[in-house]
Amino acid sequence: MERRQLGNTDLELSVVGLGTWVFGGRWGGAEDADSAAACHAAIDAGINWIDTADIYGQGRAEQIVGQVIRDRSDEVIVATKGGVAWEFGDGGLTIWREASGDYLRHALDRSLIALGLDCIDLYQVHWPVTGQDPKDTWSALIELQKAGKIRHIGVSNYALSDLEAAAAAGPLASYQPGYHLMRREIEAAELPWCGANNVGVIAYGPLAHGLFTGKMDATTRFAENDWRATSEFFADESFPERVAVVRELEQLAADRPGGIAELAVMWVLRRPEVTSAIIGARNAAQATANAGLVGAPLTDDEARAIDAVLAAHPAASRPYGHGEPPNRK
Repeated sequence: MERRQLGNTDLELSVVGLGTWVFGGRWGGAEDADSAAACHAAIDAGINWIDTADIYGQGRAEQIVGQVIRDRSDEVIVATKGGVAWEFGDGGLTIWREASGDYLRHALDRSLIALGLDCIDLYQVHWPVTGQDPKDTWSALIELQKAGKIRHIGVSNYALSDLEAAAAAGPLASYQPGYHLMRREIEAAELPWCGANNVGVIAYGPLAHGLFTGKMDATTRFAENDWRATSEFFADESFPERVAVVRELEQLAADRPGGIAELAVMWVLRRPEVTSAIIGARNAAQATANAGLVGAPLTDDEARAIDAVLAAHPAASRPYGHGEPPNRK
């Protein structure tokens, strides 16, 4: 599989990476054995990096990844995220954004234990935190980097102003945003900024959280423990129009072996700023199939046809969230 250099780092990532959010149970449940099998299958298929986070199942996803890489650490690059704190109480699970230096020191040590590693290749601040001084955050991260606990520092879900503040505070290797055919906000500012500043982009959600697999229709509903059940992207009045867009894009992708899913992945990878696209997998079969979505580069004709389809369905594209944690408890 093709590999691209991540920004100004020495990391060369396969153009598809394995996402592990599903391992934590937010997509309707997951079996640990299936999650581990997905990791092994991804590596076997040429995917050389795994993206996870401490909040995914409150350590569960990291532990599964750690079990897999114990015997395959020389084959895989590990990226994880910290910056979402949690606690269990009478009201259930409470989560909130937390990126203070003291908290990230604690969170990183917890991730190292869960992953069974002495050093994490890419450690990312999961969310920007209103009012948090980036200098405090980066002072801790640089300290941890000098101590040999992390190799490179990245961020996730930041807006342009957050990226600028982070880069002013210390080294910034990567940026992880949500990005797909119907979610293009970062094209206006964040992607050009990353290109100009040699910050690698690793995009999550290229398949629009399953929509671009082509398996959904206007009547699709999700289990209560699946975040998509309450996401406006899947639950608002425009969802049938998004499905209509998928049907039209399927026709455009008819000659591609991977169909619309391949088209969607190659659309994300068309941007020179994007190093890799993160795709989640529930089991080994999905992981293997995801690796096969790396196809021929997007053509100019395909790009123009996609733009025409989207322009004809303006309600299909809109900003949306997926259960973002609040800034404070």
